[in-house]
Amino acid sequence: MRFPLRLGETLIGRSPYCSIVINDGLVSRQHAAIRVTREGMQIEDLGSRNGTFVNRQRVSGTQVLSPGDRIEIGGHPIEIELDSREDRPHRETLAVTAEHQAQPTDLDDTLDTLTEPHRPPAYGTARR
Repeated sequence: MRFPLRLGETLIGRSPYCSIVINDGLVSRQHAAIRVTREGMQIEDLGSRNGTFVNRQRVSGTQVLSPGDRIEIGGHPIEIELDSREDRPHRETLAVTAEHQAQPTDLDDTLDTLTEPHRPPAYGTARR
């Protein structure tokens, strides 16, 4: 699945209030936050029990993200991608590449958040 990464903060966690929901007991309700600014992207672990990893290194504090970086949250791999659409050649994306089966409510909550017509994606999408 793909999720847009807009300017501002994208929460990842088990809570249905997160922008990206990973329904797994190893994932905290609000596990991590990705912040997108005009200068770039960074991730912060939000005090999760099992930690957030970028390229197999545990995140402490905040860490800068680049296309190609692999994030792991609760055993679920997530990859930063570069969207190749012609109208946005340098748009970052976030792809959750695990074999995770999303629950219908996960998708409904996430899609409602991501398809606001007045807020088109500024920087990319994520795939889960």
